[in-house]
Amino acid sequence: MAPADQPKPPWQEALLAARTSLNSPAPASAAGRLRRARRALLQAKRLGADAAAIHQLGLESAVLALAQGLGHAGLGEAARGCTALASLWPAPIHNGPWDLNALNAWVYPRSLRRYQLEVLNGHALALECNGEIYHLRDCRADADRNQLLWQRSSDQSWWSWVSDECADGYRLPDQGLQPVPAGADRLGQGHASVARLGNANFAHFLWNELDPLLRVLAAGRRLELVQDTDTVLDLTALEGITRLPDKALNERPSVRLGGTLVSKQARATLLRFLRAEPTQPLPPRRPRPLILLGVRGPGRRELHNEVAYYTGLIEAITVHFCRPLILLDGFTYQHNNRNHAEAQQREQACNNRIKAIMAACPQAQLESLSGHDFAHWLHCCEGMEFYITHEGTMQHKPGWLMEAVPGLCLVGSARAEAIASWHRLQCEGADALAVLPTDLYAQDHPSATSSALDERDRSFRILDIPRAIQLTMEQIRRQLELNSSGA
Repeated sequence: MAPADQPKPPWQEALLAARTSLNSPAPASAAGRLRRARRALLQAKRLGADAAAIHQLGLESAVLALAQGLGHAGLGEAARGCTALASLWPAPIHNGPWDLNALNAWVYPRSLRRYQLEVLNGHALALECNGEIYHLRDCRADADRNQLLWQRSSDQSWWSWVSDECADGYRLPDQGLQPVPAGADRLGQGHASVARLGNANFAHFLWNELDPLLRVLAAGRRLELVQDTDTVLDLTALEGITRLPDKALNERPSVRLGGTLVSKQARATLLRFLRAEPTQPLPPRRPRPLILLGVRGPGRRELHNEVAYYTGLIEAITVHFCRPLILLDGFTYQHNNRNHAEAQQREQACNNRIKAIMAACPQAQLESLSGHDFAHWLHCCEGMEFYITHEGTMQHKPGWLMEAVPGLCLVGSARAEAIASWHRLQCEGADALAVLPTDLYAQDHPSATSSALDERDRSFRILDIPRAIQLTMEQIRRQLELNSSGA
């Protein structure tokens, strides 16, 4: 990453004015906008504007004009591709050093922060913070965060800024600059940056990593990356990807690309590859499943009387809907953890709880999904119309992969409404997600060492199971009747 110590050129303001006139979406006359842009460009040229900057502005404006024309012609996908290409071009007329808010700004809606794109493109990057100017000399993506190395202009001292983790889209936190030793190791000069992806949890991969990657690829760019973990998608399956060995992280700058949205594109991409994976055949004449019940089993956020609640609910569903197929969801394996002891133990714990539920409901038509991989889990769930499950990754499977299916989330915390709303808002196009009243639950008492952050992880019980079943059935009937009337 080259130095960026030059002062603001006098022609920048004129060039920015030309850019505004050329790229404005306002419905002003094209002739008027072009006249204003021409005057501003002539002024910028007289003031010494760089020819390359003028040329790039012309290319950017031409591609955006093409995008507008394609949009008017009804070719939306091609128009979005042109817009994405224009947004990924360098910004040689950026007005001076960046501030923290600008570096953290999203390039796309809740996807790909500006500093991540600038690092990926290998651009010079200057930051103004507390009246000082800092220049980016290196960026390295570690197992959880981005570590940016800066040099302060006034005294050439070295400073580090470590990003937040994936759930925040690798945001650069406030007051994050920390001094580092003068001889800090760095390798950013003259090397192209590598992207690093592959969170070990499928939900974080889908929510925080996949859409930014797809946005970069949609601009026609080829991307070199290191994938830490293949949970549900080997990224080499995507066109434009070159996967590098881990040692590339020690040889070149690297950056994690972050977002906070399960976009339609990300979901569709993952589903396309999951549905292409080989799966076990389903039994002949298997009925279409009606409802999925997520069985959490023992551990954090355990529902102590889960067996009693689900047993009564299954009886009510079986009577009302004439013995439909009910799926009992448990632990689902990713590509990477089939042979992990911890994953196997979690599957066994879920299996034991599911066996207890099935033993208590001999007249019901039940099917366990615990122990399947994601591809087969998805195959078994096709056609389901409602789900009830616990918060967290268990909800993300049906809620984020089958966004059109309504559900009910079992949340023992007093903040149940906010938590359920949060889950739904992370997924573009997600359907309704209901909760039961919080007065139906009682959480375990906190331990002497627990904090407020541990509240949502405390186990809980349902205080009035008949009422909980009644309210759950009302939600199920309401949603399925809506589906039937809209069919």
